[in-house]
Amino acid sequence: MKLFYIIAQASLKSIFNIAAKANRLSFVFFISLFITAFSSYAQHLTINPGSRMVLNGSVSLVVNNLAFQNNGTFIAGGSTVKFSGHNDTLISYVSGSNPTTFNNLSVSKSANGVALKSPVIVTNVLAVNGGNLFTDSNLTLRSDVNLTARVDVVPSGSNIIGKANVERFIPARRAWRLMTAPVTSSNTIYNSWQNKGVYTVGSGTLVTGLNATGAAGNGLDASALSNVSMKGFNYMTQGFANVLNTKVPISAGTNGRADNTGYFVFLRGDRNPINTNVANSNITTITSIGVLQTGVQTFTASPDSNKYTLIGNPYASPIDFNNVSRTNLMKRFYVWDPSINSVGGYVMMDDLNNDGIYVKSVPGSTQTKDIQSSQAFFVQTSSNGAAALNFTESSKSGNNINGIFRPVNPNTPAGMGTGQIVTTLNLLDANGKTILADGVIAEFDNQYTADVNLDDAVKFANTNENISIVRNNVLLAAERRPALTGNDTLYFRLTTTTRRGYQFVFDVSGLDQPGMMGFLQDSYLGTTALISLSGTTTVNFSINAAAASSAVNRFRIVFKTSVSVLPVTITSVQAYQANSNIAVVWKVENELNMAKYAVEKSTDGSVFRQVGLVNVSGTNSTNNTYSWLDLNAVQGTNFYRIKCYDQSGDIKYSSIVKVAIGKDNSGFSIYPNPVTGNVINLLMTNQPAGTYQIKLTNSNGQLIFAKTVQNGSANSTQSLTAPVKLPTGIYQLEIIGVDNNRNTLNAFVE
Repeated sequence: MKLFYIIAQASLKSIFNIAAKANRLSFVFFISLFITAFSSYAQHLTINPGSRMVLNGSVSLVVNNLAFQNNGTFIAGGSTVKFSGHNDTLISYVSGSNPTTFNNLSVSKSANGVALKSPVIVTNVLAVNGGNLFTDSNLTLRSDVNLTARVDVVPSGSNIIGKANVERFIPARRAWRLMTAPVTSSNTIYNSWQNKGVYTVGSGTLVTGLNATGAAGNGLDASALSNVSMKGFNYMTQGFANVLNTKVPISAGTNGRADNTGYFVFLRGDRNPINTNVANSNITTITSIGVLQTGVQTFTASPDSNKYTLIGNPYASPIDFNNVSRTNLMKRFYVWDPSINSVGGYVMMDDLNNDGIYVKSVPGSTQTKDIQSSQAFFVQTSSNGAAALNFTESSKSGNNINGIFRPVNPNTPAGMGTGQIVTTLNLLDANGKTILADGVIAEFDNQYTADVNLDDAVKFANTNENISIVRNNVLLAAERRPALTGNDTLYFRLTTTTRRGYQFVFDVSGLDQPGMMGFLQDSYLGTTALISLSGTTTVNFSINAAAASSAVNRFRIVFKTSVSVLPVTITSVQAYQANSNIAVVWKVENELNMAKYAVEKSTDGSVFRQVGLVNVSGTNSTNNTYSWLDLNAVQGTNFYRIKCYDQSGDIKYSSIVKVAIGKDNSGFSIYPNPVTGNVINLLMTNQPAGTYQIKLTNSNGQLIFAKTVQNGSANSTQSLTAPVKLPTGIYQLEIIGVDNNRNTLNAFVE
């Protein structure tokens, strides 16, 4: 593109006089076609009333030693407007009867600077590279669904003087967030984030709490349940404290040095009172009002080892945690990702080996090493003594990560390094849709010890579901331990669950070694599932009314060498009562060189004897399901295991499963279970003839089908075909008998 300069004052006036009279399209065409750099040495650049100045594309308009007056319409497009001047003795200014919106606004003055005499909005980058910018409370850093404005590096000797409005767009999602106002000498919480108590669509938010007295009192908004929606963190007590008054400055200090405060805030949407109802939410933009913090910002952290401090990003810009200097602090931080689960969850990020690459506890999170404008985070003190976090202008980053404030459905990245297991917990709906809930990571390397120390990252508790690794009674988000051995075990703790479907995703890398195998053991179902040590394994499960199904220690991963009890060919073993009999079912994957399977039984769980023999189906296919029916089940507990013979004569064993049979042989059962072919066979044993009502629901309580069946004999089998394909999961089959007694069975679908 050609360069076009306007040097004379007369030429500048001619162009804008012509623009006021000429066809608008021809003026737009003129600017976008010929102007790459637009300079003037006149005293004023004025857009007259009724005129339009449109900068199409990434053009640069250089305003040299003059004022910019907007009395008409200025459309910035993707342009940069640069105020410059090397011999100026006066302050340039932006004024006019209309607000002016710039894409990129740059101030490069050798002396004095630029003053904003009318409202100015910056949508992308504000750069003060030389001289001063006097805001006169007229500056707004815009945030919307697409972009959030940021302040570029401010060099020594340059300043931004006066108050500004720093916006943060919040999507329509009810969630907690760790937030800060990146300003000093701030307005109150009430006048900033609560929009002075005024309801304006899409602006401000409700801050509710105990004993709310509103505008005339403590500033808190009323809610039906008096729910607390804003908390501060006390590093002395290591806990959150309710905000009881919002008529106080949103930032704690006024000296321009690390004055901003971190908060834990529940954002529902704007100030519409209906948003206190859990069913409602909408988009909003909250505004922090105060003086922008620039230059060195040093935050004091807890002086006690292994304690935490909540820090707010001091700049109206993303920062790269790699470029933040630490004194007596781990290179680790915790954030709250609002995209996780229903109201968000904690994500731990750390870089133990200081290579600039961070490990995250929840791999599906969109969080990176870049901490966003208005985002707060926790840091951890490494030893007793003075601790601090030091930000400089070089800490700033240009990486706006929209996902943290504009949540999307995250995807788990492939490959998280070597020698590790990344475990993701998902919510699993009946339609197969998953929602990221939480995650943990275990890393194996001989540089780590088996003890819990600062290499391990403590688990922060979420509002909803939590998964953690337990070691020495400490709950961990990341466990670092020595290299994997044949008798290692990962103990999971699963809390705050509800009756619904869930899914584990195990992403394993660097642990595949000859003879080593890993198995997920489920103490409730008594099953064992093979975990790949060089890829991804998905395991679905459900929580139901049984207390054992929600036991916090239900799951663990056990590692075994090739001499262990479970061969690689068997991924699960299950046993279920079928009438007065017991069905034993085992699933085989990657079946190679197997000769036969023997079913062994015990009544005490210790002494086993062979009770059945099953030959390999076909010619050693890769996937098979085998079953055997015990016609001689005893009253009480029956134990079973599978003895595996390969073609070389080696013998290995499966895990042990058990089934308890009461003295009364009457009742209902499902066989086979897991269900095959989308048909549930209901076995009715010693049941009176008559009409029975049958209902099948999923783990969320949603009705799949309801049927009426006739039982004509004491013992019968009813074949129930589901009207839709049943996704993998656990279902509840309810039977209402002729005497109105209710029985509920679990139906397993794999």
